[in-house]
Amino acid sequence: FVTKKVHFVTLLWKFQLNLCILSFKKVLFMRIVAMKDFAMQLTQKCVSMGLLDESYSEWFAYSIEKRVTTLFTWLVQCLIGGFCFGWTLTISFSVFFLLIRKYTNGYHAATYSKCLFCSILLEVVLLASISYVFRTGLALLFLTIVSDITILYIAPVNNKSIHWSTNEFKAAKIAVRWLLLSLNIFAILLVGTQIAPSILQGLVAALTADAITLSISRCQN
Repeated sequence: FVTKKVHFVTLLWKFQLNLCILSFKKVLFMRIVAMKDFAMQLTQKCVSMGLLDESYSEWFAYSIEKRVTTLFTWLVQCLIGGFCFGWTLTISFSVFFLLIRKYTNGYHAATYSKCLFCSILLEVVLLASISYVFRTGLALLFLTIVSDITILYIAPVNNKSIHWSTNEFKAAKIAVRWLLLSLNIFAILLVGTQIAPSILQGLVAALTADAITLSISRCQN
């Protein structure tokens, strides 16, 4: 009787888990469709009002969709990270990561659902590691040095969606160097003043996350 009861409870948990996964996929799919519809409607409105040339409509729709999906992903990450690891650490990680990615580019998932899953997984793993494993100053210094070297060596990534010219790529490379210099100086100031250690941890986590995505992008190419 006990064995049958345990088996029934296990089946019930599996059913509930599958139901949650299916519900999440359905909601996510509806969100993706809604974001695409919003981008298309806004694009058509701008074209009809003469604010946008029709030849740029596809590019404009993609830009709007990308920004909306980035905002949605950022909000989901902030909610999960905020409740699990604290709001200061989570928000600093998210802000710095978005800033660095703007200059370096990196790995892009094939679908938005995969992008959201990878983003949340990367955030949880890194913030958990920073909070419970790499907490000492030497550990943070090690992560910063390795991340800086990786970013300097790989970034920026020029893919089919960007189409940088040689001069544009060189300018982006210089911008990455100045950004890293500024962030490292800011990190030194945080260490020297001992103000808000969570912000320093978020910055190091963001550098590490960007180095990881750049490495994945490099392996794919």
